[in-house]
Amino acid sequence: MKGYEWLTEPFVRFVEENANVIPPEYPIVLEICGGRFSEEQRNCIEETIADYFALKLLDNQQNQRSNRGRTLFLLFLALFFAVILYLETKYADLVTLPKPVSEAPFVLFWMALWDAAEHIVLDGSDLQEEKLYAARLASLKVTFQKTFEDAPLEPEEEQKVLEEIFEEVEILPSTQWDQEE
Repeated sequence: MKGYEWLTEPFVRFVEENANVIPPEYPIVLEICGGRFSEEQRNCIEETIADYFALKLLDNQQNQRSNRGRTLFLLFLALFFAVILYLETKYADLVTLPKPVSEAPFVLFWMALWDAAEHIVLDGSDLQEEKLYAARLASLKVTFQKTFEDAPLEPEEEQKVLEEIFEEVEILPSTQWDQEE
């Protein structure tokens, strides 16, 4: 529908699966062959692809921020229960609590600390890897060819494509958290 262009799932899957095998040190170039697209259609295709993968990158950045928020909350909970455990130990001779009540802060402390560590170690590294992959796709370069040629680019053409890719890479608005990475 004109004005509401979007990528289909099979096309996205095709791009993502093929981009996944390209080593990170190489830029991703999507070559569309065969169609006789007008300049307006080419611009629309390029913008739609760029918008789609920019949104995926933004989703990944938001997931990372959300993960950091959960991690900080869990660390705060662990600290809170550590203080309760300290106070409970310090004033144990003044107040005697039933065993289940005195053990609860200990269990909750370790649960919060364990979950925070899981968010840092497991989720954090996975989210960072996903963000880097999404950033590579967001910087994808689209080219159009009349016919398919399975031949490497000439060095001059390759240099031109690389310059265009690195020239067009746009850094999305970020937060203080993203800048610290």
